[in-house]
Amino acid sequence: MGHARLVRDERSGIPLNKWINEVPNDGFIRYRLKYNKERVLVTSPKALAEILVQKNYDFTKPYKLRFGLGRILGVGLVIAEGEEHKKQRRRLLPAFQHRHIKNLYPVFWDKSVELSTTLPVNSANFSTTNITEWITRATLDIIGVAGMGHDFGAIQNPDNEASNAYRGVFESTPPSGKFRRLAMIVTSLLSLYVPIKRKDAIATASAKLKKIARKLIQQKQAIIDQSGKLSATDIISVAMTSGHFDEEGLANQILTFLAAGHETTATSMSWAILALCHHPEVQNRLRIEIRSNLPSPLNSEKASGITAELLDSLPYLHAVCNEVLRFYPPAGVTKRIPINNTTIMDQVIPKGIEVVISMRAINHSTALWGPDATEFNPERWIGPGKANSGGAENNFAYMTFLHEADNVASLAEMRLKMSQYKR
Repeated sequence: MGHARLVRDERSGIPLNKWINEVPNDGFIRYRLKYNKERVLVTSPKALAEILVQKNYDFTKPYKLRFGLGRILGVGLVIAEGEEHKKQRRRLLPAFQHRHIKNLYPVFWDKSVELSTTLPVNSANFSTTNITEWITRATLDIIGVAGMGHDFGAIQNPDNEASNAYRGVFESTPPSGKFRRLAMIVTSLLSLYVPIKRKDAIATASAKLKKIARKLIQQKQAIIDQSGKLSATDIISVAMTSGHFDEEGLANQILTFLAAGHETTATSMSWAILALCHHPEVQNRLRIEIRSNLPSPLNSEKASGITAELLDSLPYLHAVCNEVLRFYPPAGVTKRIPINNTTIMDQVIPKGIEVVISMRAINHSTALWGPDATEFNPERWIGPGKANSGGAENNFAYMTFLHEADNVASLAEMRLKMSQYKR
């Protein structure tokens, strides 16, 4: 059984976040699962740099991970590997320029105001509410407008087509029992080679989402046919304007950014609310800063006056958001497999061995963050030279976004939502 009983919750980064601080290591921790299956947990920033930057195309995501995510995300930027990933990244890069992200702040603000004023917290009949569901609807609207130029209207209508489809994906219950799980795996594998129509919740939801994606593409194509060009700078407009994606490729990008763009931010906001409930002193300080500098959503109809510069001038809001993302990364673990025999920090890693990167473990490492690494402490982001580092001396100490560039948009969106919540 190896260490299988100890890592039942491996996907969340538990107990890897404890091992990184308790097990003596020189950059790697080796452990085994059922049937003696070997895994290597990476704990060193130098090793992370080799895997994610210097030798990133020498590694691939495990097949089961790509297959599972691919059913929801399509073969977009997150799933693509090797040369295909290079091409997609290069062609979509203009949509992620920092100046473009800053221009999206009014979109984030408008939707945050809409969420704040629509929540039933001011109702006389208010008792409890599922805040995560509301936040998920808001983030779906935001990625729709910012990424696709389309408002799904999920805040006002929880039963819109896109919300229902994602509910089918993220709220589906995996089959219980060994034989049922085996049947699901066999059906999944057979569907790759035999034209079997799948009827599980994820397959049904994916079909609905593909239909929505193609509808959005057709709407934008109609604009091109009428005016000859797309003036919008959302992700899909940039992809269509490049001329490098066919309809299937565009649909895959829409699925990727819809799912990855709204579910992770909603998860982070839910953790943020929990953190503020556990730390009322942080909540009070944050509320004072926000109320002193930002207009109330109850008195401000639109985003007039809300700029990137204004949000960037709120140091404690910035600190709290960064600490939430450090302490509660939306994903606990990801994995890579070397496509050939390779080395990491001169350590031989055979082809096919699963290399585990635990964002939660790295973010909680006392070697990288100091003795209070396992404590929620926004103060680590306050002070000269700490606003973007939290006091960590290595860029690979903060692994929430796997050293990718999408943290700019996610952090901006989170700041604006937090500013509304603290009203």
